[in-house]
Amino acid sequence: MDEPVKPSRPFGVWVVTIYIGISIVFNLVAIVSSNLGMIPLDKSAQAYVRLTVLDQGMIAILLFLSIAKGIALFRLKKYTLSLFLLAFIVNGGFLFFRGHAMRTALPLGGETALFTSPVIGFVILLYVLMLYLKEILKPPARGQ
Repeated sequence: MDEPVKPSRPFGVWVVTIYIGISIVFNLVAIVSSNLGMIPLDKSAQAYVRLTVLDQGMIAILLFLSIAKGIALFRLKKYTLSLFLLAFIVNGGFLFFRGHAMRTALPLGGETALFTSPVIGFVILLYVLMLYLKEILKPPARGQ
């Protein structure tokens, strides 16, 4: 009885997953260290610590969405496309309505291109769409 051969992950999945992981770690370090005062802030970055609760909440939502996206993409789950699309829409809305929050965080280096660059986010979304259309992404197993 031959078991079906499990296809390996495409190289692009590794690249995007590693990029997301690095972005998450970098963002966590920057956000925590700036909020705890571990990073000396110059005048251009001091507005970051004065972000509203809504701004901080949206940054947290984007961070958690990034974690979910990275895990789903690495596991090649079909709902990965939905997560990437949701994150792209939330990020776009956040940038549109709260652009000052992201701009003030940029001098910290904490908000990397995955959060702030709609172009990179769109290219990654197109890549995930391609994976979806080629049926590389799989539906979750029963009971999950």
